[in-house]
Amino acid sequence: MRNRRRTGFTLVELLVVIGIIAILMGLLMPAFAKARMQANSVRCMSNLRQMGIYMQTYINENKGWLFPVGPPDPNSSTPEAPTTYGTNWMPHERWPMRMPGMVPHPPDKLPYPDDANTYAQTPQPDVMMKYPAAPFTPAILLCPGDFEPAEAHSYVLNQHLADQRIRAGTKNFGGLTSSEVIVMGEKITEIRDYYMERPDFDRVVEKYRHGVRLGSNYLKFDWHVDTLPPREALTSIDPWSPRLPDAATQPTVTNPMP
Repeated sequence: MRNRRRTGFTLVELLVVIGIIAILMGLLMPAFAKARMQANSVRCMSNLRQMGIYMQTYINENKGWLFPVGPPDPNSSTPEAPTTYGTNWMPHERWPMRMPGMVPHPPDKLPYPDDANTYAQTPQPDVMMKYPAAPFTPAILLCPGDFEPAEAHSYVLNQHLADQRIRAGTKNFGGLTSSEVIVMGEKITEIRDYYMERPDFDRVVEKYRHGVRLGSNYLKFDWHVDTLPPREALTSIDPWSPRLPDAATQPTVTNPMP
């Protein structure tokens, strides 16, 4: 009787194959991660471009203002500057809800809590869950590289534009061009703010959402979108204030996340 030859893998051969697969996965995973990060950056840039389109429509209907602003506050340190619609307002009254068409089918307005001021200044988790921002926030305000951001949005407006009463067609850019001045940028996930300013750049602005080499995405005044490192973005947020040589004017860039 003829002996039948076994055709299966030996244990050694199986281990060799597994080892080769592991090595290939180790080589390919960084490339996959880089491709995913690049794809998220492209989708994020698309969101910002769409925001620019909404703003151009808003400009035509609101005397040149780029985004919704309120009346000046005479008690403010800059009484001539208009007020803004951020976390000091209930979610259904913030600036995204004041941009026509951004929330095509908004839900019914939620009632105010007993103390709206307490909600705005020191919101408690249970109160924020009761009055969430997500139903009143369009999908284009969420970067695909941002996971569950506070108040359901990934982007912040440049408050200096409101403070300086900058409108469409202005030439007052403090020495910069319209292609350099920032209108909107990306915020840190845990931060609730809807606006960014030069003094709170480190606290609010996400510097490396799309990697250390790229930085984060920004919508410019001429409506193109750029990916900038933090130092360049900082100057483009507020070109109107005098440049101070001290460390307080420089963004913190130590130990950035890859």
